[in-house]
Amino acid sequence: MRLSAFTVTESTPQLLIDITKLYRPYQHDEAEIKNRFEKLLQNDSQALFVAKFNDRHIGGLVMQHDAAALFLSCIAVRDITQQRGVGKYLIQQAIAHAKSQQLETVTVIKTAQVTAELSAFLIHQGFTEQDSAFNFNCA
Repeated sequence: MRLSAFTVTESTPQLLIDITKLYRPYQHDEAEIKNRFEKLLQNDSQALFVAKFNDRHIGGLVMQHDAAALFLSCIAVRDITQQRGVGKYLIQQAIAHAKSQQLETVTVIKTAQVTAELSAFLIHQGFTEQDSAFNFNCA
């Protein structure tokens, strides 16, 4: 099968299982993961963007935007599928989405979730590091 990326519009039992596995390293309470996921799907200002391969959701990130920038958060790839281009594909698709919306930048705000490993990955993908964020210029 082919790797695909898309915005989640509704929950399915398999998606819920996969999202729980995807975000368990960051939030150990499965009930809390499910609760946050359900709230995310009801929030019109944010969207869950996932990568899917062989009917399994193996990567994800949360997107929201204002008039000029697309903001990415909760970037995660299943540990068993890392180092295979899934994260790169997700970021490339998010950048393509930002360009299609004629946004100027893609931004990842530095939080506790932004590890040294993720920071290095973002820089490798063309983001520049600033004081409080990583930015990608879409121009």
